[in-house]
Amino acid sequence: MSRVAARCFALFVFLQLIPLATAAEPKPPEGFRAIFNGTDLSGWHGLNPHQVVKLTGEKKEAKLAEQQREFGNHWRVENGELVNDGHGAYATTDQEFGDIELLLEYKTVPSADSGIYLRGTPQVQIWDANQVFDAKRPTRRPHLGSGGLFNNNPNTLGRDPMVKADRPFGQWNQFKIRQIGDRTWVWLNNRLVVDGTVMENYWDRALPLPSTGPIMLQTHGGEIRWRNIFVREINEQEAERYLASRPLLPNPTEFDVAYGPHHKQKLHFWKAQSDAPTPLLFFIHGGGWMAGGRMSGLVNLLPEMLDAGISVVSVEYRFIPEATVDGVVPPVKGPLHDAARALQFVRSKADQWNIDPNRIGASGGSAGACSSLWLAFHGDMADPSSDDPIARQSTRLTCAAVRGAQTTLDPLQMKTWTPNSRYGGHAFGFTGDAEKKLSQFDEFLAQRDSILPWIAEYSPYALVSDDDPPVHLLYSGPPAMGKPAKDPTHTANFGVQLQQHCRNVGVECELVYPGAENVRHETTSDYLIWKLKGE
Repeated sequence: MSRVAARCFALFVFLQLIPLATAAEPKPPEGFRAIFNGTDLSGWHGLNPHQVVKLTGEKKEAKLAEQQREFGNHWRVENGELVNDGHGAYATTDQEFGDIELLLEYKTVPSADSGIYLRGTPQVQIWDANQVFDAKRPTRRPHLGSGGLFNNNPNTLGRDPMVKADRPFGQWNQFKIRQIGDRTWVWLNNRLVVDGTVMENYWDRALPLPSTGPIMLQTHGGEIRWRNIFVREINEQEAERYLASRPLLPNPTEFDVAYGPHHKQKLHFWKAQSDAPTPLLFFIHGGGWMAGGRMSGLVNLLPEMLDAGISVVSVEYRFIPEATVDGVVPPVKGPLHDAARALQFVRSKADQWNIDPNRIGASGGSAGACSSLWLAFHGDMADPSSDDPIARQSTRLTCAAVRGAQTTLDPLQMKTWTPNSRYGGHAFGFTGDAEKKLSQFDEFLAQRDSILPWIAEYSPYALVSDDDPPVHLLYSGPPAMGKPAKDPTHTANFGVQLQQHCRNVGVECELVYPGAENVRHETTSDYLIWKLKGE
């Protein structure tokens, strides 16, 4: 062999080794093991159960053999990733699993549709979450995000995710899934999106979920990539402990009730068992008026309220971008007025839903807390002369009990109380100016004088008057007035200032944080039960 030929051969060998060098061997966390080796399709086979479920005998065997033959045509391993071209049978584990914790990452493309089958049953859904809601297909809601148990029956918790947690296309998404018995927990990108919902047996809904079955990676309509697929098997003792501490949440008595024309103007209602009209918790979820969902922050409150004989409503509403598209000015008027309209709607249902309209308390966290305080301090928005019977209903509350509340939307107050404040500009349409190196909060503060009427109308602090209902404020950390805060958006500085203001005006305000003195009700639920039940 000539020297040139030898060098060419050596280069060829080197290039052949590059994929092996760049594809790192999967490294599972402690207690987990890899079920995809990052090198080949060992341990997996092709199966589309939908194509064979109704077949028998030779026809079924032929279809299964065909799916297996074609498996390698549509699935490949590339740089340690399991890649599908959008076609073919699903990647199915040779092994069957029972109670497990499953970790995996995926990356997909626009218009693709995929999912994860547990025990051979569909599915933890993966959507193109940029799709627009189609009112002609109301139970298909990709705009709410991935992770829901899409093949469960409509109008059940967990069919849609609690929050939209999808990352933009081109980025990897991370799933953590726990399957224990027939119940499923799903975290997408570290956010809980399904909280212990029963996964229905898609193949025969009269039967429970199979006790074991394969993990299947669905393919449908576009390329999807998977990596770092790890499993930890859960033993009987751990399963029993986990289930015992996490009771099953009941499905709403009334699911997705529309209180307005927009597809986000919906609410869930849970009816407490009582012969007499019940008090009501009116829950508004947080998320900066930009994210979150009706079950966010409610999963612990809900069973406590129902057990105490308090019915529950949880409200969905338009986010800031949706209100902006609708031409709402300022944008925060959208979610706040949606909450007011929902409250009026609920009062109009008092007789039908066995609610005492004179015992309604609001609650929520973060932006939901701010919305609740805005309702508590705002004057009654009822219009007695309206032709609309809902608009004639009151928006006044018995109380509000909130967590991590922003009590003001005045940037000067925020900056004075907490120097590193950065929240709130988006509520009034400020987005910042990258060229001028202005953040949205900097622009918010600079333009404050031009929006003083908006601050007066939409900032809870500005609305406090002596006829307002009592409030309870809960924060996870102590205040440090006038100093930068680790979490300036949820600092107890907000609570200290509102409490003092309420005391000056003559409104009852309880404030709770670690180390607070004279605490009467340590939790939100304690306060709500005390106020709404009079116990």
